[in-house]
Amino acid sequence: MKLTGKLLTTGLVVGGVLGTITVANKLTESMAGELNTVLTGEERRYPWKYGDMFYEVKGDRNAKPLLLIHSFGPGASSHEWRKNIDVLATQFCVYVIDLLGFGLSDRPSIDYTSETFTDLISDFIREVVAKPTVVVAHGITCAFVIADTYRQPKFFERLVLVTPSPTMLQEQTTGPLNAAWKFVLRTPILGQFTYNLLASRRAIRGYYDRQGYHNQGLITDEIVEYIFTSAHQPNARFAAASFLSNYLTMDIHEAFARLPMPITVVLGREGTLTPSEASEAFKRVNPRIDVRIIDKCSQNPQDEQASTFNSLIGEFAGATVTQ
Repeated sequence: MKLTGKLLTTGLVVGGVLGTITVANKLTESMAGELNTVLTGEERRYPWKYGDMFYEVKGDRNAKPLLLIHSFGPGASSHEWRKNIDVLATQFCVYVIDLLGFGLSDRPSIDYTSETFTDLISDFIREVVAKPTVVVAHGITCAFVIADTYRQPKFFERLVLVTPSPTMLQEQTTGPLNAAWKFVLRTPILGQFTYNLLASRRAIRGYYDRQGYHNQGLITDEIVEYIFTSAHQPNARFAAASFLSNYLTMDIHEAFARLPMPITVVLGREGTLTPSEASEAFKRVNPRIDVRIIDKCSQNPQDEQASTFNSLIGEFAGATVTQ
């Protein structure tokens, strides 16, 4: 009888905790609200095998195509290109996408892998853009673009890699801890609660304070609120679970070394790695690349120094961008 009583008590406590967590999850979801784009292009959706991907197009359809691909993290989306699309569209046909699992795209509860995103990007360029494209990728998406370019170089005219991590040039493996962390994050109650803590307004602001921006005055309440809303759309945790558990890493050392087309690496002078360290790491693998360092910015030069960044993209692609 004592054992039965203890089990009953434990069950009630666990049930109460899970009930409280469930209520907290529902409250967080209700606080997020509906997500809308702030970009000004023509809104479209690309039907892919796992779900529809949201994208926008702006500029002369006969102009050189330029594809902007956002970085990863809770709440990541095409929102990060809000200071670039209008200016770049004066000279290019600009495509801006929300990768599957992020922003306004579908968020299926699939197991997201690096191949998921490399396939998605290459299929989109081949089927939608259908021309050799200037591709601008940010953060971890640089690795996916490099892998795609190596496999299908005819669709990639030039690459701009914005603050890529040199770790993508190294072999990386995932172990039991990574698998356990991903499993936890994907669970419906505890995983959602853990993810909500990692993607809280405080956590988002803290990340951008520490790493994202050199000029912390740019981290407005409006930006934090948009990222928070994007991070808390239904099923947003599934893509984030793979990213946060390190399951989206790729070793693209050989691919990067063999790419023949022009490549520019853009680094912020105040980034997490010193520009000289990062530049040396990439040039050791592919000495033909062009490295550009933008002052007074960290991991988001396209936002912190948008005018300089836009001009650099135009110069690299052979166009004069009007600010």
